[in-house]
Amino acid sequence: MADPLRRAFGLLGLRPRPIATAALLGVGGALSALGLAALSAWLITRAWQMPPVLYLSVAITAVRALGISRGVFRYLERLATHDLALGAMATARERIYQALAAGSPAYSVTLRRGDLLARTGDDIDEIGNALIRGVIPIAVGAVTGVAAVVIMAFVSWWAAVVLAVALIVSGVVAPWLAARGSARTIADGAQAATRASEATLAAL
Repeated sequence: MADPLRRAFGLLGLRPRPIATAALLGVGGALSALGLAALSAWLITRAWQMPPVLYLSVAITAVRALGISRGVFRYLERLATHDLALGAMATARERIYQALAAGSPAYSVTLRRGDLLARTGDDIDEIGNALIRGVIPIAVGAVTGVAAVVIMAFVSWWAAVVLAVALIVSGVVAPWLAARGSARTIADGAQAATRASEATLAAL
């Protein structure tokens, strides 16, 4: 049986190019923030030694450029991501309407108006939110993490190994355990609600 999330994303009609554009803009913003933090720390440490100002001019200019580029990349990433999500949600709603129009009338008649509005409204919005808050940030975090480990490897192999292990634990193991716990909680809650409803009906 296919994953429900993959089946839901199949309705969106996603194309690789807009996804890659949004992810690359997010990576640009993240790398700008990472470079800004590293370069500003070096600049503060180096300035304490009071070298000639010309030695620091390139670093000062780079800090300003990274500070500006971080905001620009984040703004463009928001535009690209929301444009992608809104277009995908419109495609999903169009496909749902076409499926309902071409499908069996018996199925459409059995749907209550509230259920139909929820599936074409709130459910599609949730899929779009998952795209904005889940898929794109995961791709940006993965690429940025790999870049951070590679950059750290040029400084210290041990530090790169420690950083890689920390990123794997925080970015893979912890979310996997949290997803398992959340799924178990949802399943237990649904079973408890079912048992409570059955007990209430039996008592009545």
